[in-house]
Formats: sequence, structure tokens, C-alpha cells
Amino acid sequence: MQRFRTCRFGFTIAVLIGTLVADPVTAQTPSPVAAPATAFALAVRSPNSTPPVDPAPPGRALLVSDSAWLSFKLYGAMDSVQGFDHTLALASCRRRMSTSCTNYNGFVPITLYEELDNHPDGYATLIVATGYNDSDRNFTEDIRNIATLARSHGYQRLVWLTLRSNVSYLSPDDTGFAEVFERSNAALRQIVEDGTYPELVIADWATFARDQHDWFSGDGIHLRTAGAYAAGDYISRKIAFLEVQPCPQPAYAGVEPINPCPDPDVHGPVIGLESLYPIGERGPDAGFQLSWEGSSSWPAAPWWEL
Repeated sequence: MQRFRTCRFGFTIAVLIGTLVADPVTAQTPSPVAAPATAFALAVRSPNSTPPVDPAPPGRALLVSDSAWLSFKLYGAMDSVQGFDHTLALASCRRRMSTSCTNYNGFVPITLYEELDNHPDGYATLIVATGYNDSDRNFTEDIRNIATLARSHGYQRLVWLTLRSNVSYLSPDDTGFAEVFERSNAALRQIVEDGTYPELVIADWATFARDQHDWFSGDGIHLRTAGAYAAGDYISRKIAFLEVQPCPQPAYAGVEPINPCPDPDVHGPVIGLESLYPIGERGPDAGFQLSWEGSSSWPAAPWWEL
């Protein structure tokens, strides 16, 4: 479902977006940009860089997150993840493979590995948006184990998000913090460069969102309302790029979506979010029951906003 509002943008945003909408030829093949010092190798479009005449729709995806992206539910931004069939598995305090920590509700969620094993059939893509509650000691081994399990279940692509490291967040048991996230990102880049798992693709959320402080709470990890919509829009465009599909939304209200969708890791956050999504309003599915994290509801603000 698309939502459109009156577009209100300054000159700077218009100029940035101009290259995405003004010239169809230019929009389809964005010019390379110099990567920031902290950026990792950009994901390679798979399987072809040239869109087929009639591209197949994206396969079903499983997106697994910890509380970092739990705000999809908190703020009613579930439908910002769009353009492909998907399942959202969101759980506060989730870890990759070691036993998850106890969340605010006194519940210990299943791990990323267990969540993947619970979805063995009918999925093509695994999207990993978790890791803020983990140390980096077993990061490489965890990726290998998760990739191996995904292969055994028939997953064809593993999209792994980088972790924001310009943060003040400190995970339960002090296992995850800024330096840990930096080392984890470096290990992820090395695994991709080694080529052992060609289906492993980096989605560089850390660089994409690095300077968007208003998307996040004070700890730099958990999403506010604008961040929830930004994250959903980002991963939707990333999947569309990888699948050589049209962008699920235009760059801003009133223009056509770009086809094929460019890599958001190249053009950065120049999308007119406020013209596309009801930022500032609670969506229709806000105020939810955390059935997968325990029995109690969440009527008050989450603990990271207090």
C-alpha cells in the first residue's frame, strides 16, 4: 500500500534526487561514488547486472532482527517493508547462535540460527538484521554455521546488514558495543571478499544510516518512527536492486518508481520519506502484542526511550 502526501523538500534534496528521477538512462546506471572510509564493499547485483525482459518476482524472504528493528511493530511501520513476499521475525535480546539474553519481558527469545531452522521451506532469501547483543569472538564461525544451515534449507541468498558503530549502546552482559560492532563489520567484509559463500551479500546499513541521528534513539541502535520507515524503505530497495526489480516506491511522491531499482548503498538516503510514509503518526498495526516474546503487551514506551 502506497501512501502519498504533499511533497516538501529543500533545494538540496531536490538536487540529490534529481539524478535518480530526471534521466531514465542515468537513473538505471548510477555513477559510482567514492565510498566513505568506513564503508564496505558494495553488494553486487545478482545474478545479472542487466535486467531481463520480464524479470521474475522476488522469492520469499525471512527477515530476522533483534530489538534494533522491532520498531516496525512498535510504530506500525510493517508495510514499509514491501515489494517482496516476506516474514518478519522480530525479537528483543536475540543473539546469533549463543543463548539469547533475557529481554524486558523476562523472556529469552530463540536465536537467529533457531529462527532460521524454524523456517526451512519456501524461502529464497535470509535477511539478517541482528547482532547488537553478540560479541565478535565467534562472529566468523557463526556466519559459516548460519550460511551452511541456510544452504541446507534451500536459501539462495543471504543478505547481512552491517552494524552501526557510531553508537553508545551497550548490550546486556556488556557483550556488544561500538568496537565490537566495528570488528564484526570487518569480519563480515573479509568473509565476502574470500568468496567462500558467494550467496552472502552485504547490505551496508551502518554507512547508509551513519549520519541520520534523528532516525535513532539516544543509544544509536533502536529506531524512532522515522527510522522505522527508513529501515523498511531501505531494505525494500536493497532487495529490489538485488532482484533487478522496480523500486517499490518512487524517490518521492508524484514521480514514477525507478526501474530497475538502483542500489541504496550507492546513492544514500536521498529519498523523500515524509512524502511517502505517515511519519509522525502511529500506523494501523501499532500497539501490538509481543506474542513471540512473552505474554504481556507493550502499552508504554520501550525501555530504550525511557
